[in-house]
Amino acid sequence: MAIYVVATAIGRRRFFVDLTNWDRLERYHKPFLVNPGWPEGLAGGVVDIGRYMEELSQIYKEAAEATNRSQREFVKAAAKIWTLRFILPTRVEVDQAALRETRTYWEIKNHIEDVVGKRFGPWGEVYAGWVNVETRDKAVYVGGRPSLGHTYLRLIGVLEL
Repeated sequence: MAIYVVATAIGRRRFFVDLTNWDRLERYHKPFLVNPGWPEGLAGGVVDIGRYMEELSQIYKEAAEATNRSQREFVKAAAKIWTLRFILPTRVEVDQAALRETRTYWEIKNHIEDVVGKRFGPWGEVYAGWVNVETRDKAVYVGGRPSLGHTYLRLIGVLEL
């Protein structure tokens, strides 16, 4: 199978974006289509990646805000319980839905920071092309490079290759 990717760099961070699957996935799975590295077989291309980078930065801001908000809420709850820890035996119950949502946002935030960084501004020359996608040992390789994002999406059952 072949997919169309664009690759560029911000500072020293080189990354590529899978444009073939970009519009197929839900909004919060899209950051995992941006992965570090430089697939083989790309040539200079005229592709405007502004739309993709803007959407990625919006998702990052939402994830960072949600992560910070849940962190503040946890600190407030822990502070209330901490003062009564010797007087009243208390068991802390965690809302599983909130925990799952926080974990999802945390994964998105960390993936974007690992791949692109915290800056989304000026990127270098854009290279584009069709590259092969293959699965070896349960890992997904895009253009000969391992892709953590594609592997993650495949493991959770969102991306079919």
